[in-house]
Amino acid sequence: MEKKVLGQFILREPEKVIHRGWNGVYEPPRDIIKSVPGIKLVEMERTKEYSWCCGAGAGVKQCFDDFALWTASERIAEAKSVGAEAIVTACPWCERNFKDAIAASGEDMPVYDVVELVKQSM
Repeated sequence: MEKKVLGQFILREPEKVIHRGWNGVYEPPRDIIKSVPGIKLVEMERTKEYSWCCGAGAGVKQCFDDFALWTASERIAEAKSVGAEAIVTACPWCERNFKDAIAASGEDMPVYDVVELVKQSM
């Protein structure tokens, strides 16, 4: 905890916890994807602690559906720009929002949950 002395007052500032993704878990889902035969992992430009949310989390999709779909569309465009042929996620909110955004745009890009991808490879 940082302590600042301001004249006769002491101001204490609590440490700020910086969350990186889902508690900073990045490599395990990537390792799973890389282990599936015939699949090549292609990363988007913004990844890990610098990535964008799909727009559906924390109730955003329920309150601001247009914003959630726009955000997902931006991520889909980013995926296409690096040559991705599908989107793989470990989040059910992302999966639903990506599928909704793809359906709304009339485009065709498969969206998989990482567990679904593993099941299909068996």
